Amino acid sequence: MFLENDRDLGVKNGMLGKVLSVERDAIQVQLDGRTADKSDLVTVPVHSYQAIDHGYATTIHKNQGATVDRAFVLASGTMDRHLTYVAMTRHRDGAQLYADRQEFTDKRAGQLVAHGVAPYEHRQGNRDSYFVTLENGNGERSTTWGVDLGRAMAEASPKIGATIGLRHEGAVPVTLPDGTETHRNGWRVQGAGEIAYDQLESRLSRSGAKETTLDYARDFAERRGIAEAIGVRSEIDLAGAAIKGHEAPSLAIAARAVQDRSPSERSAYEERTPSQAGPERVERAPRRGMFDGLKLKPGRGAAQTERPERDGERSSGSGGERDRLAERVRSMSGFEQAVDRYAQAYSSVDRQVGQKLPVLDTQKQAYRAAAADLDQVRPGSHALVRSALQYDPQMGQAMTQLSGRERVGQLVAGMDRERALQADPNVRADRFIERWNELRSERQALRGWNNDEARGKVDAEMRGMSQQLGGDPQLETTLRNRAQEMGIHYIGRDQTVAREMERQLTQSRSQSMGLER
Repeated sequence: MFLENDRDLGVKNGMLGKVLSVERDAIQVQLDGRTADKSDLVTVPVHSYQAIDHGYATTIHKNQGATVDRAFVLASGTMDRHLTYVAMTRHRDGAQLYADRQEFTDKRAGQLVAHGVAPYEHRQGNRDSYFVTLENGNGERSTTWGVDLGRAMAEASPKIGATIGLRHEGAVPVTLPDGTETHRNGWRVQGAGEIAYDQLESRLSRSGAKETTLDYARDFAERRGIAEAIGVRSEIDLAGAAIKGHEAPSLAIAARAVQDRSPSERSAYEERTPSQAGPERVERAPRRGMFDGLKLKPGRGAAQTERPERDGERSSGSGGERDRLAERVRSMSGFEQAVDRYAQAYSSVDRQVGQKLPVLDTQKQAYRAAAADLDQVRPGSHALVRSALQYDPQMGQAMTQLSGRERVGQLVAGMDRERALQADPNVRADRFIERWNELRSERQALRGWNNDEARGKVDAEMRGMSQQLGGDPQLETTLRNRAQEMGIHYIGRDQTVAREMERQLTQSRSQSMGLER
């Protein structure tokens, strides 16, 4: 696949081709959609044009506008209905859609561990209720209580160990034995396939609203010098902004605010700011500013608008302009609100764990709901913040020691740092090797039949890592040069690191079974 336009070669960004031969310092490529005529062949000088990559797959954006005979689409959680429409309309003859079941698994789904009737929350004295306990892929168990769960489980009749999901159908009208009509939470049990299809349909048909400036309130505040007023530390120094007649943003805002004051207040302000009446001020035709016509709520008190001292002079504005501007940007975006809810739920659970107290079911449910909301607003954010908390100490400090907007700002910044780190294949390789070796050591220590269950969970995670590697060719290439660090001493020419990891797991399991016999 060609990644840059080049008129001399006659290729464009996104073009695909087939390598016919490899010469010294060059490769000969037959472009897709062309005839096998020599005049249509392209000889690429690799010493001067290196913008090429494997062409087994492309992104939807890069493939937009292309037409192929057959399209094979791998669905992901980041797709919306617009990307889905583009991806599923590139073909002439046929298109096939593929999806990973683990990618489209409901947060409340898992393997059935236990179900039945018991005192609510398993506490003696509470009224009997029906419960269902599920275990997710990470070994975390969650229990859901509900009177209607008994009927739903009886209709579905799932076996212990089966993968199911509990779907809340909302309040449904029921009639009690005494004739009283009321409402009760209704439930439906879903199978693994139904869960995956529902999640696939839900994600690929969502609108996927585009980002707005409200998603970047932090950058907005920093550029205008009002970050500190809303609890965000600004990294921009406004002292150098007043250059060659360009006013600092805070001064421009203050100047426009003076126009809205009474004549007496305006006169007092001009007397206190003689520098604004000096020769550097240029009278020009009034131009509508970004805050013209803005109606702000009164009653926020007085705030001070300052600029750096110049030539021994100081100018300061009265009024509540800074507070009023801070009030304007005080409302958080939907993503920031989701981060704030997740931080509150996480801190609640963390306090219980820190005090060696049991985590309440309500806290667990609040945490799971906050995590689901975070992924709903911006898919993949929950995994991103969990990874950042694991590798970035600043994230843990911000989560436990800060609060409010300051905490949200630090968490969002930490997630941005983590996203940048995950884009580096060397960082991913370091983390991958470290985790693989940890699991190898843990697996070797779990010998004997009494550790079968724990060893099975470790095997599942290791096998999941090998499957993950198969979908990341960049990481595969990096790890191939560092295979010895993972205990892999030889990889055949036609073998992959992922396949060798699977072989190592199978061989280790066979040896373990042989030793036990």
